[in-house]
Amino acid sequence: MSIELDYPEFPYEEPVGWISCRQEPWNGVLVRVAQLSFRTGDQLTFDVTVCSDFPGQTSAATIQGVVSITSDTTSADYTIPWDGVLDTVTEGSITVFYTLTPADGSAPTTSQAAEIRYSCR
Repeated sequence: MSIELDYPEFPYEEPVGWISCRQEPWNGVLVRVAQLSFRTGDQLTFDVTVCSDFPGQTSAATIQGVVSITSDTTSADYTIPWDGVLDTVTEGSITVFYTLTPADGSAPTTSQAAEIRYSCR
């Protein structure tokens, strides 16, 4: 797997490097990919791992979410769900990377992984 794209972002991290109860993760945690040129029909596949430690060594939940790009844009969002994913731990970490599958049939590319501390106590 070739790693060619930049990190996904957690736009509501606060303090920097943390997602806590202040961000109300029971409503989901937003992950954003920005400043890329997406075309109609492109597909982003987000791979999310929630771990019960930091750095993420002990996986508690994994999920894969797919976002289909419906119009030319420079950003895309995915919300990590609470039920069955974020609610599996009260403290640990979240790791996310994504794969871009272009609509034109060219080879998929994968991002670097972003990791953030997570606490909902």
